[in-house]
Amino acid sequence: MKSAKHISSLDNPLVKRVKTLLEGGVKANKLRAELSIAVAEGVHLAQAWLGSEDLTEIITTEEGMNQPEIAAVIDMQLALVPNTDLYILEESLWKKISDLGHAPPILISIRIPQPEFPVHLNDDVLILDNIQDAGNVGSMMRTAAGAGLKHVVCMKGTAQTWSPKVLRAAMGAHRHLKIYESWSLNDIREKVKLPILATNLVAEQDLYDLGDELIDPHAWVFGNEGAGVTPELLAISKGVLIPQDPCIESLNVGAATAICLFEVKRVRRESR
Repeated sequence: MKSAKHISSLDNPLVKRVKTLLEGGVKANKLRAELSIAVAEGVHLAQAWLGSEDLTEIITTEEGMNQPEIAAVIDMQLALVPNTDLYILEESLWKKISDLGHAPPILISIRIPQPEFPVHLNDDVLILDNIQDAGNVGSMMRTAAGAGLKHVVCMKGTAQTWSPKVLRAAMGAHRHLKIYESWSLNDIREKVKLPILATNLVAEQDLYDLGDELIDPHAWVFGNEGAGVTPELLAISKGVLIPQDPCIESLNVGAATAICLFEVKRVRRESR
């Protein structure tokens, strides 16, 4: 088991890296892509990656070491993956990099997997088409994992899935998903061989009339918060309408995702 390393300088390379990744923006996106490393704050996210080889670093403070929840995370991770690096920051330094105020002081570094999209796929796929709000992206990923999906495709323009805000909103769902980012329309055409369903406010097909059609795997497309699914993607999809009261113009994209994916679960359970 490795010994803890103490850090007291804001100029430490690890601290600089973590600070950049937490601050977000273009610089963080570039660094994340270069290193294939993401950072996540909080006890819950640390617990979500317990036992994973992808959890490469745990960063806390002396105060954090004395908190039972944090101590339990550290003890278990080091027992299961002894080569995990443990860093202890001075309290004043932690306050300069952390985004969570008075929350328990723990932060983890996660190695970002680079999965290959399966050539022969017989499982449902969630496609995020230019979803820009990090909270929506994380919520949709959490819903996908909860509904039993394993594959999430993010079109170009979608918020970075490994950013701290998306990680926080997804609440550990990343560990259970294979995530493919920055896809183009051509990528969809070439790689996704499943029938594609796209939510659309003017579609003629009602979600609840699909019935047994939902027993077979599909790719589900949900579009931008304001503009919806792009016309090019709609052109290769079957439009699906979620029936709703006309007093509301549209549903939040996260809510729409939950309605559709759990309707699939309901249909399949009743077909057994």
